Amino acid sequence: MKGNKKVLAVALLLLLVAVSFGTYAIYRSSGSATGTVQTAAWSVKVDGTDIKTANYTFTGSDVKWTSNPSKVAGKIAPGATGTIAIPVDATGSEVDVILKATLGSATLPDGMTVTLANGDAEKTIAYSTAENAMKTTVTLNIEWTGTIDDTAAKDTTDLAAAGTSITIPVTLTARQGL
Repeated sequence: MKGNKKVLAVALLLLLVAVSFGTYAIYRSSGSATGTVQTAAWSVKVDGTDIKTANYTFTGSDVKWTSNPSKVAGKIAPGATGTIAIPVDATGSEVDVILKATLGSATLPDGMTVTLANGDAEKTIAYSTAENAMKTTVTLNIEWTGTIDDTAAKDTTDLAAAGTSITIPVTLTARQGL
């Protein structure tokens, strides 16, 4: 009987082990997911042309003159002051746009200055869905000082510019605001 008790004990132990493993079941599942995200739109135009290919050209006729002694439309003479507005439109961009304007090197007559209007060197165009909210201008100030009391040397440089074309290079760079 002792042998039977041992076999019975081992069988009982095996039964307990089997039952206890069966009662500790776990749930297990797996799956995967894919999704898509839409990128924000980007559109910056200078006078209606994409900024990447824009080559905005302005002439003296585009200047809003405050004063100009020249009697011929579109021409400038010493004593003239005025502004040029370069139109920029970021409508269609779905982010803030930071617009940076820089003036390139130009050979100007003595006494002539071209500067960016206050605040136009860098400006932020805030994202908006309101009509015309993402439109702005970059304004250049043009001034050619000249008076009756100019020196002979200044008169000489003014005369050297007479009848010539003056090129004013401006670079506009747009980047996403963060």
